[in-house]
Amino acid sequence: MRVSAVAVLLFSLACPIGYAPCANAQSAPIAEKGPGIERFVKIRTPGAPQTAPDGTMYFRDFPDGVWQLYAVKGDVITPDHKGTKLTNYPDGLSGFSMSDDGTRILLAYAAGGNENTQIALLDTTTRQITDLLKNSKVQHAVNKWLPDFSGFIYTANDASPNDFYVYRYDFTADGKGKTTKLLGKEGSWSAADITADTTRLIVSQYRSASDSSIFELDTKTGALTDLTVLGPDSTTVSVEAVGYMPGETAVLYTSDIEGGLRKLFLKDLKTGQITKPLSELEAFELDGVGMNRERTLLATVTNEDGYGVPRMFWVSDFSAAAMPEMEKGVVSPGDFRGNRITWTLNNARSPGVAYSWTVPFKHTATDAGKKARQLTFSDTQGIDLASMALPQLVKYKAFDGTEIPAFLYLPADYKKGTPIPFVVNYHGGPEGQSRPVFSAYTQYLVSEGFGVMLPNVRGSSGYGRAFLMMDDYKKRWDSVRDGVDAAAWLVQNGYARPGKIATYGGSYGGFMSVACLVEDQLRVDEGKQKERLFGAGINVVGIVNMKTFLEQTSGYRRKLREVEYGPLTDPEFLASVSPIHKLDKINVPMYIAHGLNDPRVPVGEAMQLAAGLMKKGIEPVQFYAHDEGHGFQKLDNRLLFAKKMSAFLKSTIGE
Repeated sequence: MRVSAVAVLLFSLACPIGYAPCANAQSAPIAEKGPGIERFVKIRTPGAPQTAPDGTMYFRDFPDGVWQLYAVKGDVITPDHKGTKLTNYPDGLSGFSMSDDGTRILLAYAAGGNENTQIALLDTTTRQITDLLKNSKVQHAVNKWLPDFSGFIYTANDASPNDFYVYRYDFTADGKGKTTKLLGKEGSWSAADITADTTRLIVSQYRSASDSSIFELDTKTGALTDLTVLGPDSTTVSVEAVGYMPGETAVLYTSDIEGGLRKLFLKDLKTGQITKPLSELEAFELDGVGMNRERTLLATVTNEDGYGVPRMFWVSDFSAAAMPEMEKGVVSPGDFRGNRITWTLNNARSPGVAYSWTVPFKHTATDAGKKARQLTFSDTQGIDLASMALPQLVKYKAFDGTEIPAFLYLPADYKKGTPIPFVVNYHGGPEGQSRPVFSAYTQYLVSEGFGVMLPNVRGSSGYGRAFLMMDDYKKRWDSVRDGVDAAAWLVQNGYARPGKIATYGGSYGGFMSVACLVEDQLRVDEGKQKERLFGAGINVVGIVNMKTFLEQTSGYRRKLREVEYGPLTDPEFLASVSPIHKLDKINVPMYIAHGLNDPRVPVGEAMQLAAGLMKKGIEPVQFYAHDEGHGFQKLDNRLLFAKKMSAFLKSTIGE
């Protein structure tokens, strides 16, 4: 069992030599009011279903605790399905992609959470698996199948650990395969679409969330034609290619060049003329746009106050296609073949359930009110998901008047004006966004009488370019101030008491969790607050020292993160926003959790924080997993983490 191995690590690695033993022994079980943390964490839904022409459905699931590939005959997956397990990767299957003819499936997997994804091939006839791209020091990513499914386009950082080049892989009769480098330039490159004759590719270069470019690549000569359009007063733009239009003489792409909101544009490759084909969507930020292989249908999702709203259009004239009724939530398009599209609906009551919809060729009045076909069903562990708390969208004023949106979860029996223990959960990124999706941890806490607030502090995506860039570099601490203002709003509005609020966050959210504890105490010291608002903090795979983080993170991520946090050439600023240098301001209990194989935020960040706190007499609760990376994927590790989280919160801010 992995549990025993993790438990050994908890006690052998958590306490640096020379310091007193950590208080990490599991506390006595605390009574639970609701269904209990184990049942919540074990809720699961089969993911990413793809249906082959013969009717076989392939999907990911984790009944054994780790994601693997399964197959069922037919296109409905019930909770008690007896699907055939096709993979057995020790650390799980990261993802897969099936060719439209259903004969081949590309499998992506990595070891121990290190994110160096390897690519294998599953023959759906023989169900034999063959490794295609395997190098434990290289990260590979499948971008696009070739039009005839005889190969695929992929990216890898094999030639340079800091750069991703674009390659073509062709299957060969001898089974060895043939790899051809198509683009080998500095930067992070990827391919979005390819012409029918494979002579032209639409490729993108990503530099940061606010700075990217798109090009057309001549695959024979290697020549690049820049398709990026900048505004008269802008030096950067966030742009993403959707793909070629029918005839392959025009390209669809999204850009935030106008008004700072990501919108859809159409560029004629011959004349250079640019138009906006879907002006009716201009009021919203586009989450994403996808086109089927036949280039006849377009699927869009707009980000409307954090909700993902889908729409479909005919590519020929961009007229609206018929859509089914669906519950409000965050919709994510998936498998898109011909007129049939699959998407997942995620909200506080639906943990990523998949539906399919076949778009009628002619939109008639009889289509109104039709419902999509449900393909997957959740293993709810006997919990009534319909009773789960739906969040309220609230907005509060930050220190400088900026309006900050947040989602507020309250227990079903909550009485307005009654203070209860609260957890403020900060998202990662920093260019992420908290959205009203299902979270086993959130719903568990609510069932136990806690409130949960998810603020989208400045720097979050989904609200336009200006808001996204409000925390860049020298403005980093402004987002931290937003995080403390969230707790102040809870107290001012009677939801919580000072000292009975906990910070919580993963990755950049972990930085926020620790930094907000610092800012909270600074306000008290400066006389801006009478007392501390926070009574505890949880840091999961978080950054505490910007300098060591940038020095030790994977090389291909360093440039990206220097744009956000500041360059290594400015060590004084990096130190000024690093909580590790302000530990004298942290005077509350902390829970620190990290994966030992984390390539994004190395585990040394957690060790620095733990050692620093113990030096000043605070013994943090700690959890380290030897077989995880940037977060916890395996069920046994998630259960261990969650049980300790529950005990920690109840013993610190619980009532």
